[in-house]
Amino acid sequence: MKKYILCMAATLLLAACADVDLPKSASDSKATVGSLTYDNPEGSRQVTLHWENPAGDIVGIQIIKDDTDIIELEGAPTSYVIKRAPTNVDVTYTVKARFADGTVSKGQTIHIFIPYEAQKGGSMIAMLVPNDYATGSADEKAAADWFQKNYVDAGKGILLTPATIDDLDSERQSACWVMCDRVGIDRGWENLPADLVSTATIEALKAFANDGGNLLLTNHATQLTVALGRIAEAYAPGIYGSGAGGDNPDIWGVHPIIGNVEGQIYDHSGHDIYQGMTYVPDLYAGIYCFEGPGVKGDHNCMWDLNAYGLAPNPNVVTAWEELTNSTVLGTWNHVVDYCCAGIVDFAPTTTFPARILAVGLAAYEWNLGDVANEKQDQLERFTANCINYLK
Repeated sequence: MKKYILCMAATLLLAACADVDLPKSASDSKATVGSLTYDNPEGSRQVTLHWENPAGDIVGIQIIKDDTDIIELEGAPTSYVIKRAPTNVDVTYTVKARFADGTVSKGQTIHIFIPYEAQKGGSMIAMLVPNDYATGSADEKAAADWFQKNYVDAGKGILLTPATIDDLDSERQSACWVMCDRVGIDRGWENLPADLVSTATIEALKAFANDGGNLLLTNHATQLTVALGRIAEAYAPGIYGSGAGGDNPDIWGVHPIIGNVEGQIYDHSGHDIYQGMTYVPDLYAGIYCFEGPGVKGDHNCMWDLNAYGLAPNPNVVTAWEELTNSTVLGTWNHVVDYCCAGIVDFAPTTTFPARILAVGLAAYEWNLGDVANEKQDQLERFTANCINYLK
């Protein structure tokens, strides 16, 4: 193991020390954190920061990455492990101590550059759900139980929560399914469960994507396309619902043939995500089914392509796909025109190496109250197809 001292030259780049004035509202009247160093085993992405705290009643530590992202630690620790630090870029970490009276010490900053070649070939699949998924959402629990049985217990997957997000690793997992389906949460990715959109969780998902790990975002989690930087805030999902819902006798699913009653036709019925499913051509002008009668939540979290000022010719689907380097693979089953992009496949780009498959249809639902889903086999087949497609 190599050990590096602050402000000394070493095999890894260690630049000059500097101080970061965050947060702006805190006083820097206290003594400074000192002796900031780091360990980085050769050939590893793991970095351990070490420091000495100033004297006083310390109640917390702030670790500030690149002057913006703040990790808050409780108590007065003197080390912190970053399991998968950013690689092949110059990154700064500043450490400050927070005192009981609300003031914050001066900090020390370390610059780190880790030359690293990612080891590809991970074959496992991860699923990420909020920490309280088992009690916070019957849909999340049902989906996680299915994933546990079919992937974790079979040795093919790992079930993660934000509390265990450090175990998300592109060198072990090739794709990650992020599931969030909640009653009563407001529109906007910032309003998702706090642990799911914490700095640590978002940074871990970004790191995973930057290493080429693909993402399946379902239900309210489709909004993470904005949080992760794949699309701009202006193009966030706009068709949104999180109500309690009610009993509904209809069958819900997805139109794989877009524009199937007018204009230019996009037929994705043979796409990999629909393999082995039963197409019902006489229902809503033709759909694949996800759920039958039962208690449904109208939890759409998808894109209204008419809402972004896109060119209508030849249609807004083409304009959206060109704008976002994506393919619209399905629309809401009650809609037969171009507007409701319920399943979008965001292809990798030069600045975002991961593929994101976003499924924002309310029809994609894992719990129908006390009634068994008569289309459960179709829902499960579709989910397995999506995972296989990303894997």
